[in-house]
Amino acid sequence: MNKSLNIIICGAGLGGLGTAIALARKGHHVIVLEAASKLNEVGAGIQIPPNSTRILRAYGLEEKIREKIVWPGNINLRRYATGDLIVATPLHPIMSERYGHPYWLIHRADYQRILYDAAKAAGATVLLGSPIESVEEGEGGPFVVLKDARQFKADLVVGADGIRSKTRKFVLKENIEAINSRNCAYRATIPAKVMNADLAIAHLMTDINSNCWIGHERHIMAYPIRNGELYNIVMSHPGQASVGRWNEPGNLEEMKEHYCNFDPLIQKVLEHVDHCSKWKLAYLPPLTKWVSDSGRVVLIGDAAHGMLPYLAQGAAMSIEDGAALAECLDRVKNISDMPNVLQAFQAIRKPRCEAIALVAQANGDLWHMADGPEQAQRDRGMGQEMDNSSPQGVVNPNKWSDEDFQPWLFGYDTVNLTNNFLDRHLSQSFGPEKEQEFMDSSRIQVTAAH
Repeated sequence: MNKSLNIIICGAGLGGLGTAIALARKGHHVIVLEAASKLNEVGAGIQIPPNSTRILRAYGLEEKIREKIVWPGNINLRRYATGDLIVATPLHPIMSERYGHPYWLIHRADYQRILYDAAKAAGATVLLGSPIESVEEGEGGPFVVLKDARQFKADLVVGADGIRSKTRKFVLKENIEAINSRNCAYRATIPAKVMNADLAIAHLMTDINSNCWIGHERHIMAYPIRNGELYNIVMSHPGQASVGRWNEPGNLEEMKEHYCNFDPLIQKVLEHVDHCSKWKLAYLPPLTKWVSDSGRVVLIGDAAHGMLPYLAQGAAMSIEDGAALAECLDRVKNISDMPNVLQAFQAIRKPRCEAIALVAQANGDLWHMADGPEQAQRDRGMGQEMDNSSPQGVVNPNKWSDEDFQPWLFGYDTVNLTNNFLDRHLSQSFGPEKEQEFMDSSRIQVTAAH
């Protein structure tokens, strides 16, 4: 690193805290501003794929994370009505063998707490109870105004303030709202002792897999978390809720009615749910830019590329963002270097995140097909993977297993690929052609490595 910077991060979600760790480890002075007065146990299970476990291990967090995770053997896609297996994507130990890093399942609250503690241990200051009113810029650079009128000046402001970002409005000079999908999701957890007491479902706690029942307009993803203490259930369905709220109470009877024609096994599981939350699934359109005109404010995470959860990559992209930003800022010798460095960051991150967001959206459409010829063709295409009959070079409709897409998704080495790009192109200007060039070269490098 050439220059230690004063950096304000707006938001202490997974992306904001992950970025705080990356930047503080590089010697920057980091302050994280978070509206919530305490870290709440919001949400439930979340998947940590190899492209982000690679980064978390580099931060020295594996020991702490191991206390809270489970190691899933497979992601199993199942027929909604019968539970019949359509396809299984092997995870453990295959991911470690193939990409050098594992695939983990964790409770979101545990994940956030681990990142929070690690950010503070790295030297970052995290100010809870600090809701942001606006991001502004004066002659001395950018600053953040809180609702209580306090102001925080910085060399750089990082907008990690989620899909309803206020930083995004400053960067774009207009209010780009999230796009409501047709779907909401219920979240619920069941204690292991409750699951284990029902012999019809107890095996789901010992058969450590991520199971996903897919059907018309609906799916259920379920797996153990918290080192086997809880069973996590996420249920996507058509409906309405508030964008950006994770803990809106859900109606249990409505929830069960949505899945009344699903596999009797998962219906049996739902009988043990005693409360659930509900949130709206929303996403952002591709933004024109992530960096302010001055080159001193940048967007990351859901503020930049909020995506649907059908590829389990939203948080992983935020962790990648933080790692890439830290490497880019290593190239700042003077404040005047920052605009070009942040344009490089945008050229590196924007095309990858937007491509993954599109695949996530398409994955949801694929899962939610109505019964019929297209659905049957989908199942056959996925099933070829199980009997090794898929011709080499044929695109697998199960993106988690596609021979071209999986290495680019899971085998992505954010730090090395970022520095390779910076070494080649930092002295140049950045436009759409550089973004495409990085996308193409990163695919080639990742594929060659695996």
